[in-house]
Amino acid sequence: MISPGWHSGRRSGWRSWWWDGLLLVALAVTTGLAAIGVTDDLDLAIRSWCMDHDPTWARGPAVVLNHFGQGWVLMYVFTIPLTLAALVRTRKWQVVLPGLAAYLLAGFGAGPLKIWSERDAPSSKQFPPDVAVQFFNSAADYDRSFPSGHVVNTFVWWPAILTLLAIALARPVPTRIRRFLLAGPPAIVFVTTIFLSYHWLTDDIAAVFLGLFLARLYFRIPWDRIFPR
Repeated sequence: MISPGWHSGRRSGWRSWWWDGLLLVALAVTTGLAAIGVTDDLDLAIRSWCMDHDPTWARGPAVVLNHFGQGWVLMYVFTIPLTLAALVRTRKWQVVLPGLAAYLLAGFGAGPLKIWSERDAPSSKQFPPDVAVQFFNSAADYDRSFPSGHVVNTFVWWPAILTLLAIALARPVPTRIRRFLLAGPPAIVFVTTIFLSYHWLTDDIAAVFLGLFLARLYFRIPWDRIFPR
């Protein structure tokens, strides 16, 4: 089998758990400030700007690009077909592990925080923006805005997709493609979710900290030993 090559050439300093701790602290600070309303004015200002600068021609492309973080697309369009292709090539049950790891990390990573925070979306039609932005709004029909699941998805599903692609192709993914698929989707989904008023700015900022933390957990899995050369 082919090694996805995640760990080769990586500086040992970046493997330190101190970075993971800093990401969790940043997530906690962002969550705390948003929960007590310190960031409400910023979130409302960004929402207002997006509403005022929302040309019709840009919405369609933004919706399409936002699918880079859509869970069902990442699972059914990319992960499952690549898992089947890798299974046919290798005949090894271990090829289900990258997709399973992404599914568990994304779900159990963001899910509890979404349930706890009870925040409505900036596009809410049930409440005015100054109410929708608040945490602990159990009266909202939708109260799963914080943090952005789409952004979190980009940090864990695309590494899994790249792992499976390397296995299915029996060779490492070219560096430029790998770098784009690791950095491009988070940036694209961050911008589009805010532009489309799917999420508040702080939803996405918290998702970046959480997503990076979860991505680091994914990369700590010894894929080079699970899928040796």
